[in-house]
Amino acid sequence: MSFFARIAAAFKPRKSKQQNKDDAGASSRDQLTLGEAQLKQQAAVQKMRRGVADVSVSRQRLDLQAEDLQHALDALAEQAEKSQATGDGAAAQTALGRHHIMGEQMVDLVAQRDALAEQESMLVAALAQLQARVSGFNVTAETLKAAHTAAGADHAIGKALEDFDDAHKRPGPD
Repeated sequence: MSFFARIAAAFKPRKSKQQNKDDAGASSRDQLTLGEAQLKQQAAVQKMRRGVADVSVSRQRLDLQAEDLQHALDALAEQAEKSQATGDGAAAQTALGRHHIMGEQMVDLVAQRDALAEQESMLVAALAQLQARVSGFNVTAETLKAAHTAAGADHAIGKALEDFDDAHKRPGPD
């Protein structure tokens, strides 16, 4: 259903459930009222915000893991230097081997963090776009509500003027 069709549907009188059952050609899809559409859009924005927050938290966790891993790498490098200085070549080799393995883990961790950071920036951009679309819809909805209210007021004024004219056209008491 197009954007304008949904807005137009919001101003059409809704059929009762019985009328919908009786109407053989009725569409199986429910048409949203303007308020329902706004609530659904707001829920989508909230869901998107939660998604952005989840990705951000995951990225921050990876940052903390990378920081811890870097401390472990520094400690292993220091251990290898001490072992080398004391002449314990086997302990130095073991520490360097563990350092190498942890270095590979660090590369993988940084790649994962960078991928999450990229995903986070894409989600933030998509969220901004969604919020702009929702804001545009809300402006259009408010414009339509105002136009509907103005049309009702115009009709009421026209009816009042018509009644006033009818009252003056009637012959008065003699």
